[in-house]
Amino acid sequence: MELLQIGKIISLIVALLILLKLKTNISLALFILSVYSIILFSLNIETALSSSLDILIDKTSIRLYIIILSVLYITMIQKQEKMFDQLLSSLRSILRNDKIVSMIAPSIIGLLPMPGGALVSAPLVDKTTEKMAMSGEFKTFLNYWFRHIWEFVWPIYAGLLLFEAMSGIPLKKIILVQAPYTILNIISGIVILSLYMRKNNIPNLRLKNNSTIKRTAADFLWGIWPVLIIIILFFALSVPLYISLVLTSVLLTLIKKIHVKNIMKMLFSPLMGKTMLLITSVLVFQRIIYLSNIFGSAATGHISFSFLIFLCFLISFSIGFLTGVNTAYIAIAYPILLPLIQHLPNFIDLSIYIYVIGFSGILLSPVHLCLVLTNEYFNSNLLKVYKYLFPPVFILMILSTLLVVIT
Repeated sequence: MELLQIGKIISLIVALLILLKLKTNISLALFILSVYSIILFSLNIETALSSSLDILIDKTSIRLYIIILSVLYITMIQKQEKMFDQLLSSLRSILRNDKIVSMIAPSIIGLLPMPGGALVSAPLVDKTTEKMAMSGEFKTFLNYWFRHIWEFVWPIYAGLLLFEAMSGIPLKKIILVQAPYTILNIISGIVILSLYMRKNNIPNLRLKNNSTIKRTAADFLWGIWPVLIIIILFFALSVPLYISLVLTSVLLTLIKKIHVKNIMKMLFSPLMGKTMLLITSVLVFQRIIYLSNIFGSAATGHISFSFLIFLCFLISFSIGFLTGVNTAYIAIAYPILLPLIQHLPNFIDLSIYIYVIGFSGILLSPVHLCLVLTNEYFNSNLLKVYKYLFPPVFILMILSTLLVVIT
């Protein structure tokens, strides 16, 4: 029976690969996989439909919808009101060092996730590096890498929220355990930037500060305050994240005097619709996989720990690499691997490992929207970008594997 179940899982993964090869929309692909899983595991259709509806109206799911909706809405307003421009101006006045600003600018933009958001920070990186004679390939790496350093710890990323919902691990616990990976990526990025500048004899130029302290402080606060409000409400005051985001959205709307017509345009934009559909597809697929009880009757003792690590690496990395979408690899890889790890004493360590390795696949994915758009913006050669991108990702994968093996 175990071999039969493994065979079914393999067929499910093959079906996914075929759908991705055909460039099927992720939401549609997950729907097709859900239907296939119902047939593959001989599930009762009525039970499957009823259970899928239950998960969509569950309190946790509703809160997830509110969070994603609010994040997208806040980002749209900030972009529309040019708050990011104010932020860059203040950073250059404060730091007076474009090397540092070139790392800080995409990092700050990365605090508010958005599809293809690296394209928002790309002009900031281009502006701060205009006197550094950097190649387009390195600018692509610089913008792309530092924009994605927060996805292990920042609680408004959809992938992180979905991971919390699926694993049952408290969000603050996840953030605490994964914080070293964010620190590692920051250090890796700084080292690569420093080595590049040294190798290419790029001076570390200081900027003149032509702005008053008052003007600089005002630009910084007006550019960053929505993020600060979220931090204060969620971390300092322990206000639930979905409420923190709704309050920030309302406050931003009132302060910026966004017209009702514009509000409705943003809330009912194609981007909102596509994102909500994706989250719905993810939740339904998760429930179908749960009902399938994959490996539910198998004794984990029959699988060696080394082979389990191999499975976690292979499945999470390959799906992350092939999709380039956080929610997709978490929705697909984690439900498949969960039954194998959920009763093990190092369940949390293995869950984190799945997340880290899957995200490593995301970072290297040639279909990751942020990488594609940044590469296009700087008119760079993607293969040459990998020369800078692969080393820090390789270090991330090696260290995370060593940690899960020795813990």
